Amino acid sequence: VGSGESMTLTDTTKDTGGGSAGPSTTRYYFSANTTLDASDTMLGSRSVPALATGGVSTGPTTVTLPAGVVPGTYYLLAQADADGAVTETYETNNVGYLTVKVGPDLVESALTLPKTASAGSSFSVTDAAKNQGGGGAAASMARFYLSTNATFDASDIPLGGRGVGALAANGTESATTTLMMPAGTTVGTWYII
Repeated sequence: VGSGESMTLTDTTKDTGGGSAGPSTTRYYFSANTTLDASDTMLGSRSVPALATGGVSTGPTTVTLPAGVVPGTYYLLAQADADGAVTETYETNNVGYLTVKVGPDLVESALTLPKTASAGSSFSVTDAAKNQGGGGAAASMARFYLSTNATFDASDIPLGGRGVGALAANGTESATTTLMMPAGTTVGTWYII
């Protein structure tokens, strides 16, 4: 999901104790870790009706993530009986969580090119840039490099690039780009990154 965007959570609250539980509230928090503490941001809540022993209540709640969240991996915490209204056998097992990725995450999902190219000649590469993140990505660049190995580093030779338009979450843009093999490139195995 993107920073400042809404999402719908569905949780199930269950009475696993030996007696019935009165009405309670489940609250949702946005957190940098899996532990509920004072630094977490409350996102919303859901009323849970009285539950018989073994009874469950499942329901959706729409929450909005805080604006300005730096892209990364975070946690959504759900706390059953958040107000402590129900006296329970165990009070320490009321928090569950799930992982959520916030913001864009750009990757190259495909790259095709000819198996051979001569020094000083042009050749075409087709790539697919994908936003595998949960938030939209602004326009960016895909750049291509000539390398002696499959690892990108400062010694790689820039060959060119192409503009990539803005990509929605899970959006992909493919394009073909003409590049030039540098004159004087020695014969051997090279990598295009």
